Amino acid sequence: MNKISFLTYCLLFVLLIVSCKPTKEITVQKEITPQPAISKEITKDSVFDNMSKSQFRFEWLTAKFSADYEADNNNTSFSGQIRMRKDSVIWISISKFSIEIARMLITEDSVQFINWMDNYYFKSDFNYINRFINNAVDFDMLQAFFIGNDFKYYENDKFKTNFDGIQYHLSTVNRHKLKKYIKTENDKLKILVQSILIDPNTFKIKELTVKEVKANNKLKATYNNYENINGQLFPQKLNVLISAEKEIKINIDFSRITIDETLNFPFRIPGSYERMYPK
Repeated sequence: MNKISFLTYCLLFVLLIVSCKPTKEITVQKEITPQPAISKEITKDSVFDNMSKSQFRFEWLTAKFSADYEADNNNTSFSGQIRMRKDSVIWISISKFSIEIARMLITEDSVQFINWMDNYYFKSDFNYINRFINNAVDFDMLQAFFIGNDFKYYENDKFKTNFDGIQYHLSTVNRHKLKKYIKTENDKLKILVQSILIDPNTFKIKELTVKEVKANNKLKATYNNYENINGQLFPQKLNVLISAEKEIKINIDFSRITIDETLNFPFRIPGSYERMYPK
């Protein structure tokens, strides 16, 4: 696999993995179909308030994963481990046939990548990554995708809501970061079309779709097979769909999850490795 295609493969994986499931005191909960006979007509503010209360809260997280990737009628599988510290670091190790082939370290202002197979590394920021994948993603959004939450620090007043008898629909155009969290002009220019489908019984996100206003690119994550873990619900499975120049599908399963145990994030670039663009 050449450098560009391998990097694309890994970056898409990182930007699209969603949700987790801790291993402690697991009680399996089957999918429950909401009962339309029960009135679920409440205000937009109430929907957001209940969704906020159902958000996954953690300080540290580690998980094993396996994933299937499909694009251009080609399929491949890989596995690995993810580690996170809330609002700080996302670390990912990617393996094939139980051999680590790549490692990534993502912080609020940087994305770093090591390819152990071809002896090169990559280092840049989210602006470059967004140009590369034709989408607008920052650390806060990526963290939300990982844990199945709504985006932090983004305004909610522009959303419209309705209830179709099965689930809530939230949708908005031009959702911006809240002013006090805007750090750069690039943040101000991020304009998203966003829609969220919410289970009216649990107020967990069932489906999250993000589009960029000026491009025909769509990123959709669907959450399934919830488990009740210490009073909080987590999806066991994730289906991701990217619609851009080509269609990409990623199906992910998580296992051996641990939360709130202190982690380290080893990431050392060998001096002999070549730096891939941008210099």
